[in-house]
Amino acid sequence: MTGFSVDTKLFQELGELLVAKESTALVELIKNAYDADATLVTVSGVNLGDPARGSIVVSDDGVGMDSDEFQRGFLTIAGRTKNSGDRRSPVFGRRYTGEKGVGRLASHKLGTVVNIQSRKAGPAPRGAITLPPAISEVVARIDWRAIEALETLDQIDGTGAVTVDQRARPSRHSSGTTLNIAPLRSAWSDRVRSSFLREAVTLAPLAATWKKLPRTAIAETLLFETLPIRDQQNGDPGFEIVFGGELGIGDLLLPDSAAAASWIAELSYDRDTGFLQIAVSPTKAELRNFPGAETFRLMKHLEPGVGPSFTGRILQRSNSSWETEVQGIRVFMEGFRVSPYGDLRDDWLSLERTYLSRAKRRLISLSAFEADNIPAGLENEELVIQGNNAYMGAIFLHRSSSPGLEMVVSREGFLPGEAFDFITQWTRVTTDLIVRLRSMSRKEVKEIRNEQRVTQRNAGIRSDVNETPTALRVREHAIQVERGFANIQNAVERNDFVTASREAKELQPNLSEIREMADQFGSEAVQWRVLASLGTELAAFVHEINAVGLQISALARELEDALTIDDLARTRTAIRKSRQRALDLADRIRRNATYLVDSTSFEGRRRRARLAVGDRFETVKLFFESRIEQKNITLVNDIPTDVRTPPMFPSELSGIFTNLLSNAVKFSDVNGHIKVSAREHGGFCEVQVSNTGTAVDLSRARRLFDAFQSTTERPDAVLGQGMGMGLTITRAFVQEYGGEIDFIAPPSGFATAIRFRIPMR
Repeated sequence: MTGFSVDTKLFQELGELLVAKESTALVELIKNAYDADATLVTVSGVNLGDPARGSIVVSDDGVGMDSDEFQRGFLTIAGRTKNSGDRRSPVFGRRYTGEKGVGRLASHKLGTVVNIQSRKAGPAPRGAITLPPAISEVVARIDWRAIEALETLDQIDGTGAVTVDQRARPSRHSSGTTLNIAPLRSAWSDRVRSSFLREAVTLAPLAATWKKLPRTAIAETLLFETLPIRDQQNGDPGFEIVFGGELGIGDLLLPDSAAAASWIAELSYDRDTGFLQIAVSPTKAELRNFPGAETFRLMKHLEPGVGPSFTGRILQRSNSSWETEVQGIRVFMEGFRVSPYGDLRDDWLSLERTYLSRAKRRLISLSAFEADNIPAGLENEELVIQGNNAYMGAIFLHRSSSPGLEMVVSREGFLPGEAFDFITQWTRVTTDLIVRLRSMSRKEVKEIRNEQRVTQRNAGIRSDVNETPTALRVREHAIQVERGFANIQNAVERNDFVTASREAKELQPNLSEIREMADQFGSEAVQWRVLASLGTELAAFVHEINAVGLQISALARELEDALTIDDLARTRTAIRKSRQRALDLADRIRRNATYLVDSTSFEGRRRRARLAVGDRFETVKLFFESRIEQKNITLVNDIPTDVRTPPMFPSELSGIFTNLLSNAVKFSDVNGHIKVSAREHGGFCEVQVSNTGTAVDLSRARRLFDAFQSTTERPDAVLGQGMGMGLTITRAFVQEYGGEIDFIAPPSGFATAIRFRIPMR
């Protein structure tokens, strides 16, 4: 007989060739679930480090298969089920993500046996938004090792290596397909599992890269309200991926907030029209720091069809990096990430290479577009270029509009060629526009600082040891103003209004200088006091972090001990206890971070407002909760919800409460009591803090407000050694508004009480 005989080694050869690694295999199975009109797919792993006991389960709620579809779709290698017809899913009309028909080889990559249960949904019209109940069920088993023990594929029939059983299914059951892969082909090392988890969190695009940008982040729409991440029809109910077991992402908090960015860019190319658009804009946070930053828009008509259609959004951070899990600009095809673009070691945009070799020159990538009204930029702008860690972004592609883009055989990226070069070119142009605009926004500030530096140096030469250069500048301008007003008065008395007018005009530069210095140093004074207040609590924060570090070390030992327990139930109990401790530690760190950010952020000193006293106190209290718990102190917040301050900065009130509560906790005895009360009385906002423990001598109490008058004889275990500056800073906050602060006779049951009063107007 003449014909081909296919060796069973084909599966091994194809699997190694087409599915490069375990994470790629799972991605292929997830894509199959999407193509099957699933709205939810769960991926769970158990005992991944032990191949004999390990298993991976992939389960979806899609349309499922009957026996004929299973034969044509799953058992036919490189089948044509996704290449025929309109290449869309049967019910929701999704553009198929796969086309080579080799996704089922992913199960071969992962394990030696796969058990399949597929429940076929009843008939549903195209465009339906839900799937009907199942009408039949297929139960199948594929033993890859039994197949590989045979010589050729035509020997499989009758060996039991592949079994398929078609069953009727009651209509009350939902449709879907479940693959149970066990035992595993190899152990998942920590490296393999970590690599998978890094890819899992960005398998689908982060919301900040495609959803509507919040108005708190950016003032205007760039190119899109939301970016079209998939070629899907209206009414598609969506698609969710859930990872569980040892593949669970856990409580990982992703920095998926556009408000954390400094600059945001969007880009788009339509191959049908040849129309290219790029929009780059500073965020509101960036504008507060650099008011000269401006939005730039590029609209360019290229030839239709010169590249694939694509859209994208890129978020940049100027003074810090994005977290490791999300940093980099990734590429997505039909909403699924295309590896390796955006990996830690991938540099598809050559950002790292340029960063390492940057020189004092302009950005070469923008030199060809001067005719498009791109700003000329600065000569040394390349010095401020950043690597991949400063960017979080996504480029979105659709199969129907991406001719020329072909995946490499291993599914790890696209084949080199003009199509992908086109995407790379314009994405890099966009990142370089961010660099240029960011550099230009700082130019004016640097020039002003250089001018001010010369003026300040001259003032430093003239000033003596008893005053600062700035104080000298203010005094000199004030003297000029006094002389000018005297000259104006004399001219008016002589009815010489021409001279009076000239003198008034000559006063303007002096008044402007005084105003600018008042704006600059007056606004900074608020933050100086806030930072000084936080400085007095720095020891507390250091002690807190050290304590958390010790507890994390203990937690790591507990987890190691749990892994040595033979009883699975006891192991799970131990791990659950450790997990709860980890969550408690995370919450403890979160409380401290919340306090520090709230106290030092720009919002805390941007605008004065009538503040809810009780709410501000509760925010500060979070920072001291661990020490309050250690000393078993009872703290009573007796502040009515309607008590508010006169208009003041939030960070100022936080600074007051920080210092007063720190002292109250430090000097309270174990099992002590602290009470905080407030009221609006006699035109004042009054707040009183009382505590048990160490009493204050009221006859000497006023001296405690002087600098360096610390009463702490020994360091507190958490709050550290007192510096004697807390009450001094607190008094400065209160007196800024004409208020008063004093120690007063404590109420019954308390040793010490301090009260501050700020006039309402």
